[in-house]
Amino acid sequence: MNPEVTSLGDVNVDIITAKLENMPERDSQTLVPTIRLSSGGCAANLAKALNRLGTKARLIGKVGDDFFGGFLGGDLEGVDLRLSVGSRTGITVGITFEDNTRSFITYPGSNSELVYGDIDFDLIEGRCLHIASFFLQGLRENTKKILDFAHSKGMVTSFDTGWDPRGWSSGDQELVRETLKHVDLFFPNVKEGEAITEARDERTICGRLLDMGPRVVALKAGNRGCYVASEGDFFFVPSFRVDSLDTTGAGDVFDAGFVYGYLKGWDLELMGRFANAAAALSTTGYGTQKYPTLEEVGKLL
Repeated sequence: MNPEVTSLGDVNVDIITAKLENMPERDSQTLVPTIRLSSGGCAANLAKALNRLGTKARLIGKVGDDFFGGFLGGDLEGVDLRLSVGSRTGITVGITFEDNTRSFITYPGSNSELVYGDIDFDLIEGRCLHIASFFLQGLRENTKKILDFAHSKGMVTSFDTGWDPRGWSSGDQELVRETLKHVDLFFPNVKEGEAITEARDERTICGRLLDMGPRVVALKAGNRGCYVASEGDFFFVPSFRVDSLDTTGAGDVFDAGFVYGYLKGWDLELMGRFANAAAALSTTGYGTQKYPTLEEVGKLL
């Protein structure tokens, strides 16, 4: 069955700790009450979150022919998986602290081997194409060609760069700016928005990003909420307070909630509220354990 959304980008396993007060000192050890194994990667998280909301999603990515690749097939049940085979499945160790900040250690594995020649364009179907983790896969300069292909099929395009773990260079900045000419919905966080625009306040960041091409910018501000903007509109939408265990992937669930609302034709502020609520609920479990259903988001709203 054809998907409503095609998600293209990184897929890996996440190894997630319970909350730590601080990192252990070198040559020492810290005990935690639990460590969980979960599917992960921004593109995979969005596809799974949409599936939980009742929207059919397809995932295009690359994994290894190994134990973790097999695990992902089970953990992403319900998602239309179209995964090519590379060297080894990517792995991220996610460390969450008591103040809900996070640190990640990532082995990109097969994600960095995902290149333009791997893409079967017949698989890009539905109403929306989402591309995630610009800096962790090998599509880079060719991303705009894929976005243009989606537009040629009448699809909406959405984009989440993620952070460059090597640090944002002037080349990164220019390449992202060029890519944004081909994007309809853009989902940066505040740090990413600052890096792209060289602005420091949220209204200016959103305005400059809109000038670069997107129809809509949803600027994620962590536990504060989000700023949503389109031509002539700008809103701050506050977050929802929940008992948070793990914030890993919450930004991807936000993206999924926003795409869901956009495809339903909702107004900008409601899209932001719905996305905030979905993201908040996702933090009440580890990894993808508590990605919410439509009914659960409705209750929080």
